[in-house]
Amino acid sequence: MLKSLALTVAAVGLLLSATTAGAAVTGGAITGGTASPGMFIILTPPFAVGNNNQQNNSRLYAWNEKQNVLLGAPLVTDLGGTIAAGTRVASHGVVFDPVASRTVVGSVTFDRPILGLIWQTSRLAATDGLLGLPTITYNSPSARGLEARDIPGTSFVGNTLIINDWAASNPGDNIRVITAAVPEPATWAMLIAGFGLVGHAARRQRARRPAAA
Repeated sequence: MLKSLALTVAAVGLLLSATTAGAAVTGGAITGGTASPGMFIILTPPFAVGNNNQQNNSRLYAWNEKQNVLLGAPLVTDLGGTIAAGTRVASHGVVFDPVASRTVVGSVTFDRPILGLIWQTSRLAATDGLLGLPTITYNSPSARGLEARDIPGTSFVGNTLIINDWAASNPGDNIRVITAAVPEPATWAMLIAGFGLVGHAARRQRARRPAAA
């Protein structure tokens, strides 16, 4: 039993270590507003954001930033509260940057639960070093974030960011989405080993019980 368990854990560890552990944007859609019908696009670095770099009236963009970041201090978000120090997180960006004034209703989905959203200009700039990528140029730090009218229409449920009537022209609306990180291979192996040992102990305990009279 233990030998079989060890082989299973080793195989899972090899499989997971062969892949890049990272939380990711999985999809999205524009479902309403004057940007509809539109298209959702996942950006791949290198690129620049801010300072009217996307400039499209019918596009909603998202991208992945740093992965598996271990927070050395609490991270204050604008929606979702404070994420505790010691939490391992992943970061992502979302931007709506039309040429002319447009509104957008839509959603963006991730493969891990959303822990919080950051949209305040100062917080976005302050977290660029911790959560942003060196291959992404973050322009116009003083003009990033959400305007007051867009905040009530910004929320999340589980793995889904919900955008309900953002209005933007120049320089656009953008936020940072913080999700849970994908557990590292060693963590998965430890969990599997733990479950296996618990099951093994339970079976031994049942085997030792005397038969009912």
